[in-house]
Amino acid sequence: MTDVGATMLAEEAKGWAGESVAALREHWSRESVFVFDRVPSTNDLARELAEAGAPSGTIVLCHEQTAGRGRAGRSWESPAGAGLYLSMVFRPRAVTVPPLLTVVAGVDLARELNRRFPGLGSAVKWPNDLVARERKLGGILGETARDGGKDVFLIVGVGINVEAGRLPDDVDGAVALADCVGPARLVDVADAVVAGLERRLPRVPTSLDAASLDELDRLDWLKNRWIEHRISDREPAIGLAAGIAPDGALLLRPRGGALRRVVAGSIALGGS
Repeated sequence: MTDVGATMLAEEAKGWAGESVAALREHWSRESVFVFDRVPSTNDLARELAEAGAPSGTIVLCHEQTAGRGRAGRSWESPAGAGLYLSMVFRPRAVTVPPLLTVVAGVDLARELNRRFPGLGSAVKWPNDLVARERKLGGILGETARDGGKDVFLIVGVGINVEAGRLPDDVDGAVALADCVGPARLVDVADAVVAGLERRLPRVPTSLDAASLDELDRLDWLKNRWIEHRISDREPAIGLAAGIAPDGALLLRPRGGALRRVVAGSIALGGS
């Protein structure tokens, strides 16, 4: 195990998706690529690496997660052989918090996946999901923390369903990349994810400019759909999704009401 990860409890694997760790480091032109077999969460390992001084651009991969998580502590099914489970470390000068962070990451991931896998047609579901064929293709988890030197760093984890038929039977509403475009190499999917995350997260914007909003508008899966917005046990607000604001907030137009900005809570289709 490398010095920067010496405090970690997980044991590093020798390779991933048929490639040795050395080959992956050469492939992505960096030494800070770490691979594990079965771990609780790649985000947790990336955080520990960052706290130990891992540089921006550090990549953490695993074959299987036993405690993968999504937004608001929800679990993310991560069985071996079913998908891509990848986290990256970034050290931007200014850290942007969700929802803008996951919106930016989502747009750039969808853009890159669509470019590399023609016919996929992935889109962004606010605030942190990727969808294809009207079903969930992947999820994004962004977290911020400080290392020993008090510098702020950013951890972004991405889970993508890749192999058809390998997801657990009890996972509803999910779709795999292979269902949409046929078999895909995990390394090719990882290439798309790394390229997507590195498009803007090293210098993550504090707001979306006009060009970014136009791009988001084309990829916004919720826009012009009737949705339910829930916060804890309150009565859900029902309205029409009217797009995304420059700060990443969801714009919701309730029936007969003024436009609202949504920055937290859960979103589901319904209420038409």
